[in-house]
Amino acid sequence: MQNELEMSPMQRQNENQDEIRSKGEEIFRLMEEESTSIFNKDWWYGRIMEWSMKNESFKVQMFRFVDVLPYLNSSSEVARHLKEYFAEGGENLPSIFNVGVGVGALAPGLMAGAIRKNVTQMAKMFIAGETPKEALPQLKKNREKNIGFTVDLLGEATLSSKEAIEYQSRYLELISWLAQESKNWTENPLIDQNHLGSIPKVNVSVKLSALYSQINLKDWDFTKEKLKERVRPIFQLAIKEGVFINLDMEQFSLKEITLEVFRELLMEADYRTYPHFGIVIQGYLKDSLSDIEKLIQFSKTRETPFTVRLVKGAYWDYETVDAQQKNWEIPVFTNKKETDANFERCTELLLKNYKLVFSAIASHNVRSLANAIVFAKKLGVPNHAFEIQMLFGMADPIKRALTKLGYRMRQYTPIGQLIPGMAYLVRRLLENTSNESFLRSKFADNVSTEKLLADPATSLVTQNLKKHYSFDNEALLDFAIPENRERFETALELVRRRENFYPLIINGKEIKTSREILRPNPSYTNINVGKVSAATTQDADLALEASQKAFKVWSKIPALDRSFLLEKVADKMKEKRFELSALQVFEVGKNWSEADADVCEAIDFCRYYAVEMRRLATPKKLGHVPGESSLYQYHPRGTALVIAPWNFPLAILTGMAMAAAVTGNTVIMKPAEQSSLIAGELMKIISEVGFPPGVVQFLPGYGEEVGEYLVKSPLVHIISFTGSKSVGLGILQKAATPSSYQNFVKKCIIEMGGKNAIIIDSDADLDEAVNGVLYSAFGFQGQKCSACSRVIVVGDIAERFTERLVEAAKSLQISASEKAGTVVGPVVDQEAYDRILKTISENEKLFEVIFKGEVPSGGYFVPPTIFNNVDPDSPLAQEEIFGPVLAVIKAKNIDEALDIANSTKYALTGGLFSRSPANIEKVRSEFEVGNLYVNRGITGALVERHPFGGFKLSGVGSKTGGPDYLLQFVEPRCVTENTLRRGFAPAEENETNH
Repeated sequence: MQNELEMSPMQRQNENQDEIRSKGEEIFRLMEEESTSIFNKDWWYGRIMEWSMKNESFKVQMFRFVDVLPYLNSSSEVARHLKEYFAEGGENLPSIFNVGVGVGALAPGLMAGAIRKNVTQMAKMFIAGETPKEALPQLKKNREKNIGFTVDLLGEATLSSKEAIEYQSRYLELISWLAQESKNWTENPLIDQNHLGSIPKVNVSVKLSALYSQINLKDWDFTKEKLKERVRPIFQLAIKEGVFINLDMEQFSLKEITLEVFRELLMEADYRTYPHFGIVIQGYLKDSLSDIEKLIQFSKTRETPFTVRLVKGAYWDYETVDAQQKNWEIPVFTNKKETDANFERCTELLLKNYKLVFSAIASHNVRSLANAIVFAKKLGVPNHAFEIQMLFGMADPIKRALTKLGYRMRQYTPIGQLIPGMAYLVRRLLENTSNESFLRSKFADNVSTEKLLADPATSLVTQNLKKHYSFDNEALLDFAIPENRERFETALELVRRRENFYPLIINGKEIKTSREILRPNPSYTNINVGKVSAATTQDADLALEASQKAFKVWSKIPALDRSFLLEKVADKMKEKRFELSALQVFEVGKNWSEADADVCEAIDFCRYYAVEMRRLATPKKLGHVPGESSLYQYHPRGTALVIAPWNFPLAILTGMAMAAAVTGNTVIMKPAEQSSLIAGELMKIISEVGFPPGVVQFLPGYGEEVGEYLVKSPLVHIISFTGSKSVGLGILQKAATPSSYQNFVKKCIIEMGGKNAIIIDSDADLDEAVNGVLYSAFGFQGQKCSACSRVIVVGDIAERFTERLVEAAKSLQISASEKAGTVVGPVVDQEAYDRILKTISENEKLFEVIFKGEVPSGGYFVPPTIFNNVDPDSPLAQEEIFGPVLAVIKAKNIDEALDIANSTKYALTGGLFSRSPANIEKVRSEFEVGNLYVNRGITGALVERHPFGGFKLSGVGSKTGGPDYLLQFVEPRCVTENTLRRGFAPAEENETNH
């Protein structure tokens, strides 16, 4: 054999690949001695899984059915869902399901029992037991087969402090109980020793998100301390009992904080010398290799080794979809070969440093495992210096083959109840049947051994999943990035220190008036944030005159040039986004996330309306006859009065003003008194980017004075208003009667309020429903026209839902908006404070209060309040409150829930949490709202994706951020020309005759 030192890199690489292939083939041979299938075909599970691999549509329905099954409390509900998911889909089903559907029609109890039994049996393949005691025989049985374990506690998502503390207690009880049991176990050198000696028999995996319900990446240090506080008792008990503790890795957003918690805890004196701690690294993440490099350096500093469990990663679909929805960079590799190649690079880096970091190579891919084994041998790494890990219930033939070869094998073994375990079970089922799953390729698709063992690093093609449109939403800040947190803090300090004074701007000139509007900070009412000049009716006349004059020029500016100015406004806002967000925090009491989202929406309005104006600017040719030309085109109306609300102080004002301006109208901006400072910043940007003087006027002032005067003016052509129902209806009434000087009908675009409801169906996923309702009801203190103020709960799920909702509400941080951890801040002003408190007080005499938050003093803090068993016809359930007050209403069935939901005079937003396809379709058809959200919160509409607006008494006009919105600011005209001259028409028009 040629000396390795004499080999070229290519020769060494080829030899490595030959050895990996040879080792892989050896593993396959040993597997075939055991079994030829990963599924036991005598089981219902095996038949279903094989069908799922052949039929993508059936697979999705099957796993959704498995997910909802534990929530179905009656045989008739099981039968109904089975029919909805399968029989009505026109699918060609496996006989086991056709029989189920048929039996269900005749004897639902019989069918439901059989289905439950089969799904429970399927769950037991992946979940070792509902309790540690129930799982113990499985753990012992596998130890006899030379397979160790790491135990994972399944459970519902942690939504409250109560649930988090319960989870911590479960971990502590599990550690104590298994440690006690293991004292009687005989040491098995293959699984209970590494190259340095004995290792713990008991190995437990812990999820940080289970230990603290209010992880808030903005409040990084506080969140980290709370997490460490919850982990310390687990670490202390583990050391006392000689147990291994591994911190699991979850979604990408929690990666950095998980790594920091791990590193900082392992440097504490109590834990620094204990070697039996571990952390997970996910190979599908693009930065996993650099994370391992950092962990190796950390091990040198710590001077005590620890373990890194290298996995492929189980959240690929979530991470790609989540990143695309947020317009963030996708953190994972976007094809399987890239992940597999990176996994091998990570494996090799870990093995090179085996004296610093112990390795647990977790994969079901024989190629990945063969690579680890071969590379370890080349480096002289002892067999016991690393271990191989796989999931309980999967790939048993591979496990047995590797134990025969003398490698330490450990199973990731879930323990927990069936209902909370469903999310885990479904994820495992999806993994088993994924198109790119190694197990599917080997056991179902009969892919050749040669292909399965090929080097994934060859012929790599990066797949770009990002779709490019003419418009993309501005990405929200990712507060897991330290720079974003630091820049936000810096911006808060800047705005806090500076003088925030804004004069009127009329015809491009600043005007300081004798009257000023002071703006107190809603969080600290003794501190003024800034002030604006207050306009008079005389100022309004000047603004109207300037607008009329500017219109003659601006209306003739090419639409493409106007669109370009909007994009410059968007760019300037992006440049100043931290400063603009900080000002909102102080002026109207938005927390960091809400303020940033408002700035992003303002940017989106500018960019989207610029794109839309370019589309509208090209005249449309109508008709199909020769000798005639018909062009359909749009012309601006005149002067637009924009009366904006304070609750989306930059976004709504920007959207209305820029829509009017880009269509060729001139604009008078009359912001709400409570949010005139941020409006002043918008006006500065408009001036800076080059809008001609007089196109946009800035006219802050009192609504009942200057606003009223402008509404009645015969020089105003468009009134664009967002605000309360009473003011909106008043505007419509005043605008309907033209003055003697007026030769046009005013165009009114009026968005008013809502009394929005979320329906919780009897089969809803409560993890999602509780979070969705909580954010929709109490986000920005319920001061959104889209906020949830009624939650209508169907059937017998009500008690469990309200119990979890209340506990989750107790965990909300209520504090000054500038604090990073704030979830609920103050309401906007004294009037709102007094009005909402009065509403709460009056209804406390009528309905049961199941939650009332504790609030700080010194600001306009209203306690978030939840009333239970509210009469659906009461004022509490019918009238808009515009504050953090939620009414819980019970309904017997979905029809009654819809009747209640539709019983108000409003029709703005609504929501449904359900896993019934039929009920989703019914609600989609019958819920009277302008924006319906299914299985998500009902606030946070995004430009272009969720055009926003309602009907009934929620408003008139088309939806903001949608394809029809700009049409309201223009007059359509049709110009028809007879092009036939002396029997001759232009050739292009006459072509239809040939």
